[in-house]
Amino acid sequence: MRRRIIISVSAVVVAILLAAICAYVFIVPFLVVDCPAVSSDNSGGVIAIYEVYKGLRTRDVYVQRIDPKGDFLWGEKGILVGSGCGGALHAISDGSAGVIVSWWEALPRSGGEPSDSQMYAAKIDSEGNVQWRRGILSAGEAIKDAVSDRSGGVIIAYTDGDMNMSVLKVDTEGNLPWGGDGVSLNVGDSYLSDIASDNSGGVIVVRYGVGNISAQRVDSGGNILWQTGGVEVCGSLGGEARLVSDGSGGAIIAFERDIPSEDGIGYIDSDIYAQRIDAEGNILWGPDGVPICIGPSKPYEPEIVADDAGGAIIFFVDTRGICAQRIDADGHKFWTDDGIEVWKGSYHHVVSDGFGGAISVGAEKAQRIDTTGRKMWGSDEIRLNLRGLHLYSISEDGSGGVLISWVANRFIIGEFMLGATATYVQRLDAKGDVVWGDKGILLNP
Repeated sequence: MRRRIIISVSAVVVAILLAAICAYVFIVPFLVVDCPAVSSDNSGGVIAIYEVYKGLRTRDVYVQRIDPKGDFLWGEKGILVGSGCGGALHAISDGSAGVIVSWWEALPRSGGEPSDSQMYAAKIDSEGNVQWRRGILSAGEAIKDAVSDRSGGVIIAYTDGDMNMSVLKVDTEGNLPWGGDGVSLNVGDSYLSDIASDNSGGVIVVRYGVGNISAQRVDSGGNILWQTGGVEVCGSLGGEARLVSDGSGGAIIAFERDIPSEDGIGYIDSDIYAQRIDAEGNILWGPDGVPICIGPSKPYEPEIVADDAGGAIIFFVDTRGICAQRIDADGHKFWTDDGIEVWKGSYHHVVSDGFGGAISVGAEKAQRIDTTGRKMWGSDEIRLNLRGLHLYSISEDGSGGVLISWVANRFIIGEFMLGATATYVQRLDAKGDVVWGDKGILLNP
């Protein structure tokens, strides 16, 4: 006797939806490449490190140089520097039209599972020749940021599995002058927020943790210069902090300062403050710093760039949108008390324009302001077409403009995003003109 098997249409639909959801939850995270990192080639072009998706949990890492016209200089696909699972891409100019790049790599074992990951760094000269390539960090150590050492090398800040912070220097020849593990900053159970060059071959680091924000300086020889645990910037509970060099071996730091509730239980809001620390680690702007924006406007997410006159321009987000305030070397504010509105928005990245001003870039808009706070790209901002945007980053172009790199959704079916694997780069020049076409340059066709 033949059995009749009846499957309802609704059951089929449910099965398809479940399959789609399972694919989205379990597969899509492996179909996303990391955001490209870019650096100016100091000639109007860009050097980019990016990933090419090859299969489940497998990506190759390439480096490409693009000239001012948008043409690839290092072959159709660029230079292959790494294979396996990638991520954590960084690109730092070597000051000579070359670049030092870094990335995570984990080659799969025979069974398909990845091996212990390691971070690699490589130096590539202006002609596309790999000068050296070496492993620098092991599994469990997470890179947080990297800056130039101003001598053709790079300084990397990282944390280990116990949240202990260290800084590692890789010189222009690929050597590790501060040792294989770098210099421990002797702080744990906290978060590294930002780093900046001290302009003398060393670095200044700011971190936040339970109860305070502090900063530490390490000189070119790998010596810790300030007090153990760092100089306290904010004694109350704080959030994000950003810093820039003050041009004299110290730093200007912008930070969130949390406001406690009236009953003393918890916090109700945050304000934006700034503090300056000199080269010897002395606090210059009083114990609490200078208020940049406080009160009912509810500011958050500070960003900062140097104004090339010993001061800084500090950006933040509040109920008005993206706002900014300029402050001089003595802590005096230039603009209206709570800063000026730059453009309507709630998320952005900021870089210096190289002339004392700054460029703010959001997912759909960009604006440049000068040292007087004047909007240089019109009152309506520059409209961007970062198609399929999933994640983006920016970098100075060295000529008053900005480089934008992003990863985009390559495959979309209905409401489902099936992986963000297309990587792009775009340039806005000093006038705000889009240089490389309306859609930008696809790095991994």
